[in-house]
Amino acid sequence: MRAHAREIARFLTESHAGAVFRALTAQAQHDPALAARLRFEHLSRQRGYDRLPFERAVARGALDPGLDVDLAVEQIVGPIYYRVLVTGQSPSAEFTDTLVDVVISQHTGD
Repeated sequence: MRAHAREIARFLTESHAGAVFRALTAQAQHDPALAARLRFEHLSRQRGYDRLPFERAVARGALDPGLDVDLAVEQIVGPIYYRVLVTGQSPSAEFTDTLVDVVISQHTGD
């Protein structure tokens, strides 16, 4: 999960595709058709990728079987997107690792 969170941060801040995504996200705030297309073509697929580490952890018994996977995903990726898209800051590995650790600790009894 740490690697996945770090990869999201890298994509958003270090890749050409991430720069395009940031621009499309900004434009989508003013273009409902673009927003719908972006959600349908990118975000729904990305959501599936974001769920995988949690689903695997639940399947192997590392996380509570009652885990709300969508909420856990949002607890990790939401702050990453916020940091990049709203504050303009690059999330550090320490930041993403802490997000993962906090969310995981809520669902493992640690």
